Amino acid sequence: MSSSRILTNHFPDFQLQELGRWLGDGTQRGPYLISQDGTAPDDPQQRHCSFVLTRRGTWLHYYLFLALPEQVRRRCALFETTAEALECAGRLAARPQVEDAHTLPELIRDAGFTPADSDALGHALLEDLRRRHPDAPIRPG
Repeated sequence: MSSSRILTNHFPDFQLQELGRWLGDGTQRGPYLISQDGTAPDDPQQRHCSFVLTRRGTWLHYYLFLALPEQVRRRCALFETTAEALECAGRLAARPQVEDAHTLPELIRDAGFTPADSDALGHALLEDLRRRHPDAPIRPG
């Protein structure tokens, strides 16, 4: 059993990160990412993980966030302004929700991601999700 704390929807537990420092020449503001370290509320193994807040008001494991195509990452979890990020954080329910294999395709769809015919990586991502989670509602690619 880990001594990691459980993921919350309390703003003092979040970290607001400005990514412009790393993505550009250091003069641009934004985009912003809200992250938090902890254990998913329903994880019986209580594994410590980093999470990012999505625009849907859910938490996404950081490793899944990194596995998504950049277009999807930007649309589902990056905020252009601090006001936009704080507004999303202010609408969170009392109990945090963590994306899983069944909701990830919905998150991708909500981000408006449809891989182009030439996007082999995007098609491979969706195919891998279909293969590993045959009962998840993943639309054909």
